[in-house]
Amino acid sequence: MKPALSIAASKPSVDAPPDQKPETATWAEPTPGYLEQDAMRFFYRWGGHLSATLIRVRSRFDGDLDQYLLYLVFLLAEISESLPRGPRPPQTFRRRRGLNALSLSDITQIPRETARRKLLALVDRGLLNREEDGLFTLGEGYDVDQFFADLKPLFWDAVRLER
Repeated sequence: MKPALSIAASKPSVDAPPDQKPETATWAEPTPGYLEQDAMRFFYRWGGHLSATLIRVRSRFDGDLDQYLLYLVFLLAEISESLPRGPRPPQTFRRRRGLNALSLSDITQIPRETARRKLLALVDRGLLNREEDGLFTLGEGYDVDQFFADLKPLFWDAVRLER
Protein backbone atom coordinates (compact mmCIF):
# COMPACT_ATOMS: atom_id res chain seq x y z
CA MET A 1 0.00 0.00 0.00
CA LYS A 2 1.40 3.38 -1.02
CA PRO A 3 1.30 6.24 1.49
CA ALA A 4 -1.22 8.96 0.75
CA LEU A 5 0.14 11.99 -1.02
CA SER A 6 -0.35 15.47 0.29
CA ILE A 7 -1.63 17.79 -2.40
CA ALA A 8 -0.49 20.82 -0.43
CA ALA A 9 3.05 19.47 -0.17
CA SER A 10 3.27 18.23 -3.71
CA LYS A 11 4.37 19.81 -6.92
CA PRO A 12 3.23 18.82 -10.39
CA SER A 13 5.78 16.80 -12.33
CA VAL A 14 6.68 18.13 -15.72
CA ASP A 15 7.15 15.72 -18.63
CA ALA A 16 7.02 18.32 -21.42
CA PRO A 17 9.89 20.47 -22.71
CA PRO A 18 10.39 23.73 -20.77
CA ASP A 19 8.83 25.88 -23.51
CA GLN A 20 5.57 23.87 -23.51
CA LYS A 21 3.09 23.49 -20.69
CA PRO A 22 2.05 19.91 -19.90
CA GLU A 23 -1.53 18.99 -20.74
CA THR A 24 -2.10 17.12 -17.49
CA ALA A 25 -0.20 17.32 -14.25
CA THR A 26 0.64 14.34 -12.07
CA TRP A 27 1.49 14.71 -8.41
CA ALA A 28 4.96 13.99 -7.08
CA GLU A 29 5.93 12.70 -3.65
CA PRO A 30 5.83 15.29 -0.84
CA THR A 31 9.06 17.17 -0.36
CA PRO A 32 11.22 15.63 2.37
CA GLY A 33 10.66 17.08 5.83
CA TYR A 34 7.45 18.84 4.83
CA LEU A 35 5.18 17.04 7.29
CA GLU A 36 7.59 17.51 10.20
CA GLN A 37 7.97 21.20 9.36
CA ASP A 38 4.22 21.66 9.06
CA ALA A 39 3.54 19.87 12.36
CA MET A 40 6.22 21.95 14.07
CA ARG A 41 4.68 25.15 12.73
CA PHE A 42 1.21 24.09 13.88
CA PHE A 43 2.32 23.14 17.39
CA TYR A 44 4.37 26.33 17.70
CA ARG A 45 1.29 28.43 16.88
CA TRP A 46 -1.04 26.28 18.99
CA GLY A 47 1.38 26.40 21.92
CA GLY A 48 1.43 30.18 21.73
CA HIS A 49 -2.36 30.28 21.74
CA LEU A 50 -2.49 27.76 24.59
CA SER A 51 -0.21 29.88 26.77
CA ALA A 52 -2.15 33.08 25.94
CA THR A 53 -5.41 31.32 26.79
CA LEU A 54 -4.07 29.93 30.06
CA ILE A 55 -2.82 33.40 31.04
CA ARG A 56 -6.27 34.89 30.35
CA VAL A 57 -8.08 32.10 32.21
CA ARG A 58 -5.63 32.29 35.10
CA SER A 59 -6.37 35.98 35.57
CA ARG A 60 -10.13 35.29 35.72
CA PHE A 61 -9.59 32.70 38.47
CA ASP A 62 -7.32 34.73 40.76
CA GLY A 63 -4.19 33.06 39.40
CA ASP A 64 -5.44 29.58 40.24
CA LEU A 65 -5.65 27.15 37.30
CA ASP A 66 -6.79 24.37 39.64
CA GLN A 67 -9.99 26.34 40.28
CA TYR A 68 -10.51 26.58 36.54
CA LEU A 69 -9.93 22.85 36.14
CA LEU A 70 -12.57 22.10 38.78
CA TYR A 71 -14.97 24.59 37.18
CA LEU A 72 -14.27 23.03 33.78
CA VAL A 73 -15.45 19.63 35.06
CA PHE A 74 -18.81 21.20 35.98
CA LEU A 75 -19.13 23.01 32.64
CA LEU A 76 -18.38 19.88 30.65
CA ALA A 77 -20.87 17.89 32.72
CA GLU A 78 -23.51 20.57 32.08
CA ILE A 79 -22.81 20.60 28.34
CA SER A 80 -22.90 16.79 28.27
CA GLU A 81 -26.29 16.76 30.00
CA SER A 82 -27.75 19.14 27.42
CA LEU A 83 -26.63 17.11 24.40
CA PRO A 84 -29.44 15.14 22.75
CA ARG A 85 -29.35 11.40 23.34
CA GLY A 86 -31.40 9.32 20.95
CA PRO A 87 -34.73 10.06 19.32
CA ARG A 88 -36.64 10.95 22.49
CA PRO A 89 -37.01 14.62 23.46
CA PRO A 90 -35.19 15.72 26.62
CA GLN A 91 -37.05 15.63 29.92
CA THR A 92 -38.77 18.87 30.82
CA PHE A 93 -37.57 18.72 34.42
CA ARG A 94 -34.14 17.54 35.35
CA ARG A 95 -32.61 17.79 38.78
CA ARG A 96 -29.00 18.80 38.55
CA ARG A 97 -26.72 16.13 39.84
CA GLY A 98 -24.00 17.45 42.05
CA LEU A 99 -20.44 16.32 42.53
CA ASN A 100 -18.59 15.88 45.78
CA ALA A 101 -15.03 16.91 46.59
CA LEU A 102 -13.76 13.32 46.64
CA SER A 103 -15.08 12.57 43.14
CA LEU A 104 -13.68 15.84 41.81
CA SER A 105 -10.36 15.07 43.46
CA ASP A 106 -10.27 11.70 41.69
CA ILE A 107 -11.24 13.25 38.33
CA THR A 108 -8.74 16.12 38.46
CA GLN A 109 -5.94 14.47 40.50
CA ILE A 110 -6.04 17.44 42.88
CA PRO A 111 -5.69 16.37 46.55
CA ARG A 112 -9.12 16.14 48.21
CA GLU A 113 -8.59 18.84 50.82
CA THR A 114 -7.16 21.22 48.23
CA ALA A 115 -10.09 20.48 45.91
CA ARG A 116 -12.53 21.13 48.78
CA ARG A 117 -10.95 24.53 49.57
CA LYS A 118 -10.97 25.53 45.90
CA LEU A 119 -14.58 24.41 45.50
CA LEU A 120 -15.56 26.59 48.46
CA ALA A 121 -13.74 29.52 46.83
CA LEU A 122 -15.79 28.91 43.66
CA VAL A 123 -18.94 28.90 45.82
CA ASP A 124 -17.91 32.27 47.31
CA ARG A 125 -17.53 33.68 43.79
CA GLY A 126 -21.00 32.45 42.78
CA LEU A 127 -19.72 30.02 40.16
CA LEU A 128 -20.82 26.97 42.16
CA ASN A 129 -23.53 26.19 44.71
CA ARG A 130 -23.16 23.89 47.67
CA GLU A 131 -26.36 21.95 48.15
CA GLU A 132 -27.76 20.80 51.50
CA ASP A 133 -26.47 17.28 50.86
CA GLY A 134 -22.92 18.67 50.47
CA LEU A 135 -22.76 18.23 46.70
CA PHE A 136 -21.59 21.03 44.44
CA THR A 137 -23.53 22.22 41.38
CA LEU A 138 -23.09 25.07 38.91
CA GLY A 139 -24.09 28.40 40.38
CA GLU A 140 -25.84 31.41 38.94
CA GLY A 141 -22.53 33.04 38.02
CA TYR A 142 -21.77 30.37 35.45
CA ASP A 143 -21.53 31.62 31.89
CA VAL A 144 -21.02 29.05 29.14
CA ASP A 145 -20.61 31.83 26.55
CA GLN A 146 -17.65 33.23 28.50
CA PHE A 147 -16.26 29.70 28.74
CA PHE A 148 -16.24 29.38 24.94
CA ALA A 149 -14.94 32.92 24.50
CA ASP A 150 -12.00 32.07 26.78
CA LEU A 151 -11.19 28.93 24.81
CA LYS A 152 -11.76 30.42 21.33
CA PRO A 153 -8.05 31.05 20.67
CA LEU A 154 -7.31 27.35 21.11
CA PHE A 155 -9.72 26.33 18.39
CA TRP A 156 -10.29 29.15 15.93
CA ASP A 157 -7.27 31.44 16.20
CA ALA A 158 -4.82 28.52 16.30
CA VAL A 159 -5.92 27.09 12.97
CA ARG A 160 -6.94 30.29 11.18
CA LEU A 161 -4.85 31.04 8.12
CA GLU A 162 -2.70 34.13 8.30
CA ARG A 163 -3.47 36.79 5.72
